Amino acid sequence: MTETPRDAPIRILMLEDSALDAELIQAQLSRARMAFVIQRVWTREAFLAELDGDRHDVILADHVLPGFDGDTALTLASERVPQLPFIFVSGTLTEELAVQALTRGARDYVVKQRLQRLPDAILRAIREAEAREKLRRAEVELKQSRDRLQLITDSMPALIAHLGPDHRYRFANNAYQAWHGRPPAEMIGLQISDVAGPGMFDAALPHLQQVLQGRRVSFELEVPRADGSARHVLLDGVPEIAADGQVAGYYTLARDISDLKQAELLLRDANESLEQQVEQRTADLRQSESRLQAVFESSFQLQVLISPEGRVLDANRASLAAILAEKSDVSGCLFWDSAWFSGSPDAATAVHGAVNAAAAGNESRQELELQLPTGTRSFEFSFRPLLDHHRTVTAVVSEAVETTARRQAEEALRQSQKIEAVGQLTGGIAHDFNNILTVIAGNVEHAKLLTDRLGEQAGPVSRPLDNALKGVLRAASLTQRLLAFARRQPLLNQAVNLNEQVQGMQDMLQRALGELVRLEIATAPDVWCVEVDPGQLEASILNLAVNARDAMPDGGTLVLETGTSVLDEEFAEQNPDVPPGQYAVLRVRDDGHGMDADTMARVFEPFFTTKEVGRGTGLGLSMVYGFVKQSGGHVQLDSTPGSGTVITMLFPRSSLPLPGPRLAEDNGYAEYEARDEIILVAEDNDDVRAYTVEALRQFGYRVLEAHDGPSALRLLDRPDVDVDLLFSDIVMPGMTGWELARQSRQRKPTLSILFTSGYPRDHQSNNQLGRNIAILPKPFTRIDLARAVRGTLDEERAG
Repeated sequence: MTETPRDAPIRILMLEDSALDAELIQAQLSRARMAFVIQRVWTREAFLAELDGDRHDVILADHVLPGFDGDTALTLASERVPQLPFIFVSGTLTEELAVQALTRGARDYVVKQRLQRLPDAILRAIREAEAREKLRRAEVELKQSRDRLQLITDSMPALIAHLGPDHRYRFANNAYQAWHGRPPAEMIGLQISDVAGPGMFDAALPHLQQVLQGRRVSFELEVPRADGSARHVLLDGVPEIAADGQVAGYYTLARDISDLKQAELLLRDANESLEQQVEQRTADLRQSESRLQAVFESSFQLQVLISPEGRVLDANRASLAAILAEKSDVSGCLFWDSAWFSGSPDAATAVHGAVNAAAAGNESRQELELQLPTGTRSFEFSFRPLLDHHRTVTAVVSEAVETTARRQAEEALRQSQKIEAVGQLTGGIAHDFNNILTVIAGNVEHAKLLTDRLGEQAGPVSRPLDNALKGVLRAASLTQRLLAFARRQPLLNQAVNLNEQVQGMQDMLQRALGELVRLEIATAPDVWCVEVDPGQLEASILNLAVNARDAMPDGGTLVLETGTSVLDEEFAEQNPDVPPGQYAVLRVRDDGHGMDADTMARVFEPFFTTKEVGRGTGLGLSMVYGFVKQSGGHVQLDSTPGSGTVITMLFPRSSLPLPGPRLAEDNGYAEYEARDEIILVAEDNDDVRAYTVEALRQFGYRVLEAHDGPSALRLLDRPDVDVDLLFSDIVMPGMTGWELARQSRQRKPTLSILFTSGYPRDHQSNNQLGRNIAILPKPFTRIDLARAVRGTLDEERAG
């Protein structure tokens, strides 16, 4: 059942001659819970009288009436009260008659046999009538508003218009007729170029396009008039924003500023007067002050303006940012008591004296290290007096250039140069020492071979020889560490997976650390591949682990971590020997007693140790430093007394793929059978050469010897000599082993080459000979020599 939403009862005018039908209609409306009041009539005169009263909301009319009919009633209602809805309620109304009635203005028709439709039909008709009335009133108000707008705009001398996105006029005020000779009504639908000409439209188009993008614009241009003259106008364009946010058009307001332009020309001519010149100079002064203030505020230097008494007058952004303060926090404070120097009493005293000196007319410079809220930073301060035209000091200017990064870079460079100088010295010592050890090792080993033939009778002599040989091997280990520190150790670089390398050392490290130190290994996923010598990497990790164990005598935790890092340009500036890029990280962390600043400054120096006499050689960390640097990486040290030590090794990322699992190595010694091959030995050290030649001849080889490169080449050029292997020292006077090998290969491309050296300072030169050139490091034993020579010859034949 439909319920009426109206508060007041519906006023119904019923044109019905049947009282019974009228009662049926009222009963149906009551069942629909509709509040209503019915005025029933059935004659033409009574119907007209009710229409003139305008007291009803809806008309219900039968189609057939005595002496009167519904069609006539519809015509009368349409003429007198067209807004009043008219509904036919009839029992004789056919579908054709109903369609005709709707066409003539009836709002609905209801057959008396289906009166249940009547409540909804009445409500719908009333709602539609109310909506039509609102629309009519809105149209009336809109017309009135347009009329007022037209009246207002017509009273103004400015050109006012409303245009669409196609630049066609939708509205124009009466001023357009005076300018262009067209009534506003004729301009509707025309484009701007049709009214003002193509030239004016082309000049205005770039600005109007900005308006169509949603921006307000204001611009000047010349607009032609109907009399042929052109006037300067200032045109404002305002976009019309629709409900969906799109630009539906725009409004323009053009004001004639020709007289103003003429006045500007006259004013420009009048600027030659003294008053105008003074104003111009004042404006120039203000502009200059603004520029100076802009420079002052935008400078990266710390700049502060101080009164002769030492109080802060002004401070730029950079100086305030250094102490995390606002200008109001420091204005009026004594400069040396302000936040810039409150954490540095010694600096405050120096600044006090410098400000007083500047107030007396003397410039000065100060190198100061300040404790600021932003950290410890170094600056180069200058204090200058600011003089007026009488040469009187009116203020003091303090400027500070930060030197923190430069000092850090200089300190890093000094440390690098010191380490490099020590490395050059130790490398040279190791080179000579290795030659001596080679001779000693060879002769001790030879003596041992001779004594071994005596059997049991050689017991008292054999043991000292064994001890001597062990001492030689320990001395060789020391020289290898020296060479690693000096970055002169030959490295067998290959692709290495840091995660696998560290995890593979876990058992060995745990044994070396003992029961009191707990070992933790944290490997990062997807760690980058690096190219390093696996043996040297393991030696470095073991050295660091042993140092960490000694730093934790009461026990603790040693953590090995892997990861990745990207070093940026800022890091490279502070560490000049480290290029920016991608690095794999291996970090060794302990919670031992740590180191102070003095110890950290020397920790990578060879033979420097904090351990008691006999507990260490002082070469462990220096070897780590040299190995990492020679591998193209970088070492970082972070330690605090009582808080442990962190040593970080950074290795450059390699483009090689990560290696697979390593196969177990064969540590057995094979027999090296000598054949009737010719070996050319090139060695500048007479003792080493004599030992090498004698050993090779004892192995059954035919041996030629040369004391330098040119002598070796002359032997190769002999027609009666067919050398199978060149065994050459790398470092020789006049011609290096690399150059000798290169020229030898030109003479004989199939020549096998084996290098030896205790100090291969130009080891990178072997790139021109290929990556697989073998190097036998000094000192070497006879078995080392036999294995290297036989392996090189067999590899060459197999290849």
